Amino acid sequence: MKAVVVRGPADFGMEDVPEPRHGDYEALVRVSHCGICSGTDRHIIAGPSAFPWIAPYPTILGHESIGRVVAVGKAVRYLREGDVVLRPVAVRPGETLGGYSSTFGGMAESGLVADSRAILEDTPRGEEPHLPAFAAAQQVVPPSLNPAGAGAFITFKETLSWAQDFGVGPGARVAVLGVGGVGLSFVRVCKLLGAEQVIAVGRRPWPLQVASQIGADYALNTIEQALAEATREATAGRGCTHVIDAVGDNRLLQEGLALLAPGGKIGQYGVPPSRRFEMDWSSAPSAASLHFIAPREERVHGQALDWVRLGLFDPMSLVDTILPIGQVADAFDLLERRYAIRVTLSLEE
Repeated sequence: MKAVVVRGPADFGMEDVPEPRHGDYEALVRVSHCGICSGTDRHIIAGPSAFPWIAPYPTILGHESIGRVVAVGKAVRYLREGDVVLRPVAVRPGETLGGYSSTFGGMAESGLVADSRAILEDTPRGEEPHLPAFAAAQQVVPPSLNPAGAGAFITFKETLSWAQDFGVGPGARVAVLGVGGVGLSFVRVCKLLGAEQVIAVGRRPWPLQVASQIGADYALNTIEQALAEATREATAGRGCTHVIDAVGDNRLLQEGLALLAPGGKIGQYGVPPSRRFEMDWSSAPSAASLHFIAPREERVHGQALDWVRLGLFDPMSLVDTILPIGQVADAFDLLERRYAIRVTLSLEE
């Protein structure tokens, strides 16, 4: 089968790889689409200096996949042929298939998903269940969900759970630093959670315009405006209760401190190339706090589906480009040149 393989730093492309075989508690999935994460996927291609957790090369890319179940293992009870499922992976995390490892492994024609509920039910009392990584996130979605928007929907769930755990709610004044696919998702999430003000911060007019269309109260262009001064003006001098680094840039954490209100929170969602960073807290107000939170998308799956069904969030509103998987190099080039916000790869003929 065809898959997008990273062979080494800055070396990636389509290759023929073995097709996975499903186990007793797994289903085999024909993948139809996979979104490109402009942060993580690009970092993986850049190499270990940008993303230290890359599996051994060669490794299969992609973590925003969707497909349809075509076969199930003998112990599977909660997945059926024809189900549409999120996050199938060509290679089980931590394993290899024909010499290929998995750095999430969703950009392939076939993948595996686990029946996590059956695994949990069949684990003897007192024993730790052996759930594959990401099994909890391999969830069924309605056939009505546009598969080209699956990556945006996954990001929406991740940012929704993260923002809830970050404490965003009614009355919050939130600055979202970065207006890529993740930042735009945070803008919509924070408004849906009842934030009083959402300030989108970026450097490109086009994504900032999209941010305004999906709910941002203010769109600040840091090329044209001084960030701290413009934020103070937008919040009538009160500052932000929450600041979100949606990019994964340690410099944004430092800049974001000056935007906070007393007792405000600053959090980093994006994964920075380096986990070592010295911050100067002299510009921070009293009782400010720094947060790193792991998304728990499985917890908000039903809520996110309800919001899509009710028309409160349209995943396709954040997808501007759909390309066949054979044009994967062009897709990453568009993202690198900032000609696209979010790209979905299609594996359908």
